[in-house]
Amino acid sequence: MQMKIHLKNLSFYFVVLFLLVFRLQLDATLYNFNFSESNQGWTGDFADYPIGEEAFYELSWGWANLPQALPANNKAMVLSGNNHSDDLMMFLKKQVSGLEPNRDYKVDFVVTIETKIPTYQFGIGGSPGESVFFKVGASTQEPVKVVRNDYYRLNIDVGIQGNSGVNGVVIGNLAHSGVDPINPTFEPKEMNSSSSLHATTDREGKLWLFVGTDSGFEGLSMYYVANVAVEAILCGANDKGP
Repeated sequence: MQMKIHLKNLSFYFVVLFLLVFRLQLDATLYNFNFSESNQGWTGDFADYPIGEEAFYELSWGWANLPQALPANNKAMVLSGNNHSDDLMMFLKKQVSGLEPNRDYKVDFVVTIETKIPTYQFGIGGSPGESVFFKVGASTQEPVKVVRNDYYRLNIDVGIQGNSGVNGVVIGNLAHSGVDPINPTFEPKEMNSSSSLHATTDREGKLWLFVGTDSGFEGLSMYYVANVAVEAILCGANDKGP
């Protein structure tokens, strides 16, 4: 009789655990962008530079071969620019769908890049590694550059250089401890958001995602974005914490 009671209790807790896990799965939406076959609908752009100076800043982005092929893919998105203003933003963006309309979500990122910048290097204005801050963001509004005082500026708030903003947070930089400073080669680096972003979907259940760098180094920066994984977790009515 005692064994039967234990089994009944066990079955009850198993059902409760299953329902909790199932609810979590329903409330979380996962996106994974591996660029092995295409750009996956991501597009690049730049901000924080003077109008008409694209050539001088050597701005470029595209879909290209990875310098070092990874087990899952050998292609990536690549961004490059020469920061003459001590404040250049290079970024990728994509709109995702399939979320609940007009709802608040916590958004977490795991991003894999390839960089060839060793740690603790000196440069004009800052380090080419530690002073090129990598950011991720999420917003209802599409991230676009707008004209302000003869400069292109980003229309959403992702913070300035090493600071986070309402729509974006710093998750790392371009420095890699595994890169040989004598003979630097591109090496993979994984970064993730330690605290969740909050963003609200539009009336169609869509959200804009953002990844990129905000540079304080006055020189040429180039890196590859090999994979972007995102988890969007639906918040409860009273859940506004990290």
